[in-house]
Order: sequence, then structure tokens, then C-alpha cells
Amino acid sequence: MLALVLLGTLALIAIVKVVQWRRQLQLPFKKVPGPPGLPLLGNTLDIVSKESADIFRLLIELEKDYGKLFKVDIMTGIWLFYSSAETVERIMTGPEFNCKSDDYDMLVEWLGTGLLISNGNKWFTHRKALTPAFHFKILENYVQVFDDKSTILAKKFLKSSGQPVKIFPMVKLCTLDVIVESAMGSHSDAQSKESVYTTTVEEISSIIFWRMFHVVYNQPFFFRFSKHYKPYQKYLRTIHDYTLSIIEQRRAALKQQTVLGKESSPRVNDVGTKSKKALLDVLLETQIDGRLLTNEEIREEVDTFMFAGHDTTASAITFILYSLGKYPDIQQKVYNEIVSVIGEDKSTPVTLSTLNDLRYLELVIKESLRMFPPVPFISRNTLKEVQLGGVLIPPNNNITIGIYNMHHNPEYFPEPERFLPERFEAERGVEKMNPYAYVPFSAGGRNCIGQKFAMLELKSTISKVLRWCRIELTDPAYEPPLKAEMILKPSDEMPLKFYPRN
Repeated sequence: MLALVLLGTLALIAIVKVVQWRRQLQLPFKKVPGPPGLPLLGNTLDIVSKESADIFRLLIELEKDYGKLFKVDIMTGIWLFYSSAETVERIMTGPEFNCKSDDYDMLVEWLGTGLLISNGNKWFTHRKALTPAFHFKILENYVQVFDDKSTILAKKFLKSSGQPVKIFPMVKLCTLDVIVESAMGSHSDAQSKESVYTTTVEEISSIIFWRMFHVVYNQPFFFRFSKHYKPYQKYLRTIHDYTLSIIEQRRAALKQQTVLGKESSPRVNDVGTKSKKALLDVLLETQIDGRLLTNEEIREEVDTFMFAGHDTTASAITFILYSLGKYPDIQQKVYNEIVSVIGEDKSTPVTLSTLNDLRYLELVIKESLRMFPPVPFISRNTLKEVQLGGVLIPPNNNITIGIYNMHHNPEYFPEPERFLPERFEAERGVEKMNPYAYVPFSAGGRNCIGQKFAMLELKSTISKVLRWCRIELTDPAYEPPLKAEMILKPSDEMPLKFYPRN
């Protein structure tokens, strides 16, 4: 009897402590609007019970219901969601917001502390060391890779003989080929041999996203007892084995060049033309504080660029192709520009100059990135107490930027659901608004280091596909259901058909 009384007393004390902690946690955010929640649990059950597509839709609806600032209570913390351009500018340029949020910790086993996740001196020194690898003179040497791999993709589309194509998996294999052969300097034929890397990234991303919104299994100890733990470990080994094989392959190639008395840079590629160092070469030769990067540091950056360099670009290409299929008049206008700049001969290789001349295509790409930003939400952590958007936020609190929400706000983009490439022409005035209202590549110090690389790859791939293919959307009224597992993706395959150009 005494034991039961003691146990009950301890339970009561624990409940009182939790209630007190929860009140203290919620106190700074009392005036911030947000969905009503349950006692103690907040909005946790609303999140945990949903699939990724449902969570994405929920966050879009909450912005419509509560405005550019709202909160979500997930029991262990209060998340603040911002989609005001002025506030986003403050977050992306303020040093007090330079640290990624806690949920990125779940990526560390996979990506380590590469550029995406690292903070402080490590992020600064690595970013400074890697930036020269994306100079336009070096990017110029990747254009041939873009051209070759997108030709393979276009021909694969045409093999469908006018039947609906599952484009996203095919596009991912193409962008994997591109990132491996350009940035990693190694041969890749993923489009021919169906690499398991892309499907593995898909699976592990889904598990990590699930963990981010689960108050129990986002804790490493409890995650070990979940049904996803063993598959997660298997996916992790597959990814790391793949990236380590690329590193070793490139090490061996550079060593062989040294043995043969050849310079490691510039190197000679398969077709006999000289090219600059690949990103991986820079990593292998970089010295920070008088020492070379360790194997683990190199692996972290390779994993980061492999993931970010193929998955986000695949998302962008997929939605651009969808948009061109949905709006045939825009597709025709893009095709006419391509013919005027490059010509009708499908075998004519593109150059950096011709890609830069595809100005209307660039407007189309920008508009698609507005409507379907590959990274729809990004999160930061407050390093100290800070006033933001009229809220005094305590240190070590997570905040999220709703890029998708902001890109669809009629205050910044009139008729936001209308696909209008011309809105990005200078005379339309869109460039006169706050530039932080449009941030498909993020902005500020932590903007995407590879955005110029990505834009050239997008231009090259889309122009090549249109030179070979006419794209149709089976149902012109079709709107793709979306999900966001770190990267924005279609929940279902889009009914696109590809026909040969006459």
C-alpha cells in the first residue's frame, strides 16, 4: 500500500513538473497564432498521425489560416514558421541565425557535418575552400557532360512510344550521372545500369523525414527499437559504400596520372579535351590550417554534394517538364527560342554561351522554381535571445522559413497559381520587390553554393529534351499532389507523354 502511495506521489510530482515546464516553454509564444492543441501534447498527434504529403498540405493550410507567422506545438518544443520577406531577409543575413535547426541532426549519420549541416569555423573554412570549384570557368567544362547525359534521358523518354512516363526516377538517374561525372570526376552510367543509389536516397529521406516529426523516434535511443531502424542502417551502408567507391576511384585516377608524369589539373577526359579540376579533386587537395582534409571530412562533403546535387535538380527538372506539358503555348515559345539559338540539328552540342542566350527558358525555369521550390522549407536555430517578427525568441529555439508559402503569396506574386514566366522580366517589376521573397536557392551566407551549376544543368537538360521531344500532359487540368521529404516531389507519377519532334 505504501509503495502504491509513493508511486502515485512520484507520478503526480512528475506531471506537475511537466506542466510547469510546458507553461514555461509556451510562455514566450502566447500571442503567436497557431492551431489549437491538446493539453501537454499540443499539436503532436496532428503531426505524428500524418504522411509526408499530409504534413506538407497542413503547413500550407496553416499559413493561409494564421498568416505569415504561426506556431506549431510538438510537445518537446514550439516551432515558429515565418513567410514574410522582411523577416526571411533578417534570418538569412543575421549571424545569430546561421546555425541549422535541431532536426538536421538526424542527417548527421548520413551526411556528416558537411556544408549543409556544419556551423561556425568548419562551415566557413570549407565553404571558402570549395567556392572556387564553382567558378564559371570551371563550370564551362561541365557543359559537355550536361549535354551527353541529357541526350540519353531524351532518348529514354522517346522509347515510351507516347505512353505515360514515370519521369521522376528517370530524371534522378540522369542527374546522378551528371553529378558523378562532373563534380566527382568519375565515370557514371546510372541511366544504363539503374543505380540503386537514387532509390536508396529516396528511402532514407522518407525515414529521416518521418523521424523529424515523431517526438519519440526522433530520439536516437528509441529509434533503435523502431521498425525502420534496420532498413535505415542498410540504406546508410549502401550510400556510404557508393560514395567511398567514388572517392577511391578518383584517388586512383589522380595517382595514376602522377605515376605517368601527367599533371592532375588540367586533366584529359574521355574525348580528349582538357578540363579543370573536379570538385572532388579540390577536396582531395585542400589544406585547412596546414593539413589535408581527413577521409571522413571528404566523405561528408561528397555525400552532401551527391545528395543535394542530384535530388534537388531532379525535382526542379520534373516540375519544369510538367509545366511545359501543361502549357503547350509556353513549350512552343521555349522550343522556338532553342531553335533560334542552337538550330534544328539535334546533335549540335550546346556551349556555355548558347545556354546563356536561352533567356526565355531561364524565365520559365525561374517561374517553375517559384511554384515548385525544390526545398520548400528550411530551418534555423537561434544562437541567442532575439527579437524576430515581434516575438522575443529564447536561445536554442527552432524557426522555419516557409519558402513555398512565400512563393505563393499574392502580396509578392500576383495571381500566384498562374504560371507566368514573364513576371521575372525586369520591366514587370518583380525584381524591384524584396529579393528575399524569392529564394529557391536560399540566400545570404548559406545560399546554395552550386546554384550556377544547377541553373546550367537545368537549361541544358530542358533544352535537350525539347529538341528531341514534344511533351503532352494527358489531362490538361491535372494538378500534381505534392509531398516534401526534405525535397519537394510529386506524390504520384505525372501523366506526361513524349513524342518525337518532326
